[in-house]
Amino acid sequence: MDLDAIWEHICYQKSLCAEIRALDDELGVLRRQLAAAAGLGPKGMSAAAFARLFDTGSASQLRQVLDDHAAIQKVVRRLNCVYAGLLRRSRRSINVLSNVMASYLGTYSPPPGRNAWSFPGQAGM
Repeated sequence: MDLDAIWEHICYQKSLCAEIRALDDELGVLRRQLAAAAGLGPKGMSAAAFARLFDTGSASQLRQVLDDHAAIQKVVRRLNCVYAGLLRRSRRSINVLSNVMASYLGTYSPPPGRNAWSFPGQAGM
């Protein structure tokens, strides 16, 4: 997979996470509204009590949405772990390459009086 595809996938994941957060917020508002309508405190209603406020069809749809939401959260957590591992390994590879380049810095230094970044035509040769 190339770097552009990885960045594109990361952006896609960010948008999914934003949608999940928005749905979480919306679900929380809905729970608080229904709890207030039922005379309960905002945190005084369990998921089962919340589901009983709906008819059978709506309750099953709500359970399906909550199950899908939990499955999506699980997948996103797993992908985050995978990407964190990828970033750790990439950082290690970059550190190894930096150390290799640093160890050869003195070995292949430019001759005295010549800039390391100049070309032969620019250095008066």
